[in-house]
Amino acid sequence: MTALLFAAGCGSGAGTSGTGPVDTVPVPVGVDCGTATAVGGTEVTVTAADNGHRVCLGRQGTVRVSLPGTPAEPVTVSGAALAEVSDHVFRGVSAGTAVLASSFPACSSTPQRSGVRCLAVVAWQVTVVVR
Repeated sequence: MTALLFAAGCGSGAGTSGTGPVDTVPVPVGVDCGTATAVGGTEVTVTAADNGHRVCLGRQGTVRVSLPGTPAEPVTVSGAALAEVSDHVFRGVSAGTAVLASSFPACSSTPQRSGVRCLAVVAWQVTVVVR
């Protein structure tokens, strides 16, 4: 049986390591990037700690997704603002919003001495606002 865990405090910053994605502008969930300076022509790396967050990106900027797991699950994109360049790498192609989504193991999948394996996964998503 596989359990599905959802990250507590999605978008609230709760449970994060305190280090956000590189080159991002912190924006409260539900609020557009507004007057925040978008990142132009650079690479933004998002990780498991960024679950539920919003990232601002300039057109032609790149978002690299780095999630735990061997291999990490495929990353899906919804919205036309991003185009997939390669596995886990996306480029801003037009102004708008896109959502990147995936999942990753909540714990090691290595069997314990008792033979019990952890099959729990964490649902993950990041909203990308392309300017």
